[in-house]
Amino acid sequence: MASDPFSVSGNIFDVIGQDRSAQRSQLAQYALQRAAQQMQSNNLKEAITSFRQALASDPQNTTALTYIGNINLSMGNVDEAVKAFKDLVKLDPTSSDFQIKLGNAYLQGKRYNEAEITFKSAARLDPRNPLPEYTLGIQYVQTDRLQEAEAQFRKVQRMVPTDGNVYYALGALHNKQGRYEESVQELKTALSLKPKFYEANYELGVAYTHLGQDDEANRQLQILKGARSALTTDLSFEINRPKILFVDGSNSGFNLSLGPGTQLWMLDPVNLTAPGSSKTFSVNIQFSTQMDNTSIAQLSNWTISRAKSTAGGYYNNSPTGFVTTTEVQIAKRPLSVVYNRTTMQATVTFMVSQNSTGNATIDPKHLLFQFSGQDAYGRSMNTAADEIDGRTSVKAF
Repeated sequence: MASDPFSVSGNIFDVIGQDRSAQRSQLAQYALQRAAQQMQSNNLKEAITSFRQALASDPQNTTALTYIGNINLSMGNVDEAVKAFKDLVKLDPTSSDFQIKLGNAYLQGKRYNEAEITFKSAARLDPRNPLPEYTLGIQYVQTDRLQEAEAQFRKVQRMVPTDGNVYYALGALHNKQGRYEESVQELKTALSLKPKFYEANYELGVAYTHLGQDDEANRQLQILKGARSALTTDLSFEINRPKILFVDGSNSGFNLSLGPGTQLWMLDPVNLTAPGSSKTFSVNIQFSTQMDNTSIAQLSNWTISRAKSTAGGYYNNSPTGFVTTTEVQIAKRPLSVVYNRTTMQATVTFMVSQNSTGNATIDPKHLLFQFSGQDAYGRSMNTAADEIDGRTSVKAF
């Protein structure tokens, strides 16, 4: 009996198909090798073209898609990166790593809703992987969802309790929240787990600066200098944030050495004895750096209040905030502020008024002057030295 004439030709087609598949695979490999050489030469656009050629021969090639996404992301082509990583996810929807890559692309493009959904999906796919939870915490920091960020970092901390990165993230977060003492503890732990972690040294220096521990802050600065870290300049900028050095009221007769219960007329027996009389006084406040004149002159950047803390003393020596019925009332904002660029002093002018019975009292030593503006370099005030009273030449609260 004659053999089936189609059985032989069918086998030939199988062989031809296998040959073509092998040829496509070989072409894809050649394209990948060419792309690798182009990347080494920093010819990134040419490398993307080669990776696309590899994909044309092998549409399932995840390596080519990954590099297309990574290169586009490094070049700022976020939409192209997103497209590549979406294709990766389509090839393997169960891969947490692919979801993380897509989430990072969304995050770089500030597409926060999509990023959050994607990171949560990655976390569900691989509950033991701390990376999507950690990166979601970073996103919350970037979008000022600080309480949620802390919850994320605490979750990661439980997952990987010996990873210095999460302690660093908490320390940096606490700096952003103004919780500087907690920041110091987290950052010290980060450095104990991960030495030569210069980002942690930087944040630790920032925390010490805001706590007024200048020696400790400068110690971190020296570590960065010794390592020739690019963060040296940044920390130096932070350490040298403007400070109030001292306050002087002698030029206008406002005696800052007088304490609780001072009769108001004692500041000026001629002009403040009569009931309902008023007088303007001024104090000169010395800054450590050149200040921005517009910021200094902005009255809303200034606050006049009563000192009320253990560190700086209490108005009328009263921890409970007790104010007598005769106590003078002073406006929260000054009348005017004038800045002298030569002396780096601000002259703050304000008014005090006698009461209707002529027996008003005041505590000049604990009258507090605070400035919340900027210096000539755009730096906000060092929060360890942004207010002062007559009792001290350092922060008075």
